Amino acid sequence: LSRDLGQSVAENILCRALEDIAVRFAQIRDDYGTGNHQGLRKSVRAVFPIASQIGLPGLAHIGRDVLICIDQGDPVALAATLCRFLRWGETAMSFADMGADLSL
Repeated sequence: LSRDLGQSVAENILCRALEDIAVRFAQIRDDYGTGNHQGLRKSVRAVFPIASQIGLPGLAHIGRDVLICIDQGDPVALAATLCRFLRWGETAMSFADMGADLSL
């Protein structure tokens, strides 16, 4: 992003994207806690384009694994995979807050 759009614009996009992911993570936790698998599916899918935009394809990949667990109706795998998804995303957000390069 910095190379294509300049440092200032890239930082603005990154900040907005990370805020959006944080909001979606809150919704994902709510959906999971209430057993709303349809809402959970929608919320997880909404993270994919944001993650791709800011260079986090791994987050989108893990999100696809979460969707597979929902579709298969496997509550144990869903809990484990969703934990991994949230942990991975929160780690990326923490590194971004410290100014680290998120590209892999």
